[in-house]
Amino acid sequence: MQISFENVSYVYGKGTPFEKAAISDVSFSIPSGSFVGVIGQTGSGKSTLIQHVNGLLKPSAGTIRVGEIAITPETKKVHSLRSKVGLVFQYPEHQLFEETVIQDVMYGPLNFDLPKDLAYQRAKEALEIVGLPFEEIKDRSPFHLSGGQMRRVAIAGVLAMQPKVLVLDEPTAGLDPAGRKAILNGIYQIHKAEQLTTLLVTHSMEEVARYADQLLVLANGRVAMQGTPEEVFSKKEELRELALDVPETVSFVHRLNERLPKDQQLSPTLYKEEDLTAYLLTLLQQKKGEGR
Repeated sequence: MQISFENVSYVYGKGTPFEKAAISDVSFSIPSGSFVGVIGQTGSGKSTLIQHVNGLLKPSAGTIRVGEIAITPETKKVHSLRSKVGLVFQYPEHQLFEETVIQDVMYGPLNFDLPKDLAYQRAKEALEIVGLPFEEIKDRSPFHLSGGQMRRVAIAGVLAMQPKVLVLDEPTAGLDPAGRKAILNGIYQIHKAEQLTTLLVTHSMEEVARYADQLLVLANGRVAMQGTPEEVFSKKEELRELALDVPETVSFVHRLNERLPKDQQLSPTLYKEEDLTAYLLTLLQQKKGEGR
């Protein structure tokens, strides 16, 4: 589903002494099927912005469009939007509350009036998608699982809704590197298989380099940059002015190109660790072959 923000602003505590603008006059468009990395310093407006995508917050001004659904300050009902947009909060395991895993994952579909047998089937499929053994885990208390498993259960609860848009607010916060990669690899596979439009809020430039095809950079409640990773990462100095940095791979390519002749310099499209490694290995093998 395509997403667009048209001159959207949101003010916390409007009309009170604590009034504060969280996002101001924000406009952008996200094509259907995109994987968008939303980045920016703490307080830049990232979490406020994504909570508008499923109607958890309504704009103080402007219009948000998700597919054919439009949300304005006057919109009263957002039920239909929430059935299409799945939102995974930071530390999603804090969203768990049912006695068993299967009950927790079924909760969302049942809340949207799905028949119990269909909700059960969706929960089964969602748990298998996130890599949890259904028969082994379905009747266990979610609170007796490991942190990583609890997080997978919480994500499965969102996937059981079969959303068209998946919004993730730092879903790997607090996990070790292996756990972060496992969770995000799984989400990326779901994104591709289901052709979702996915928004990922993260502080990790390496994560957005690996998964995103579009980046949205926020600063002081406004859109500072938008574009492909290659376009955004090429603005190294501008990112530093926003207290952000480029991924290590981009810094490595930049330092290497400073030492190489122009006709041998590496392409700026090599910002993914896997792509850079594969390219350098191929180059090394070619050099070895030439030396024989």
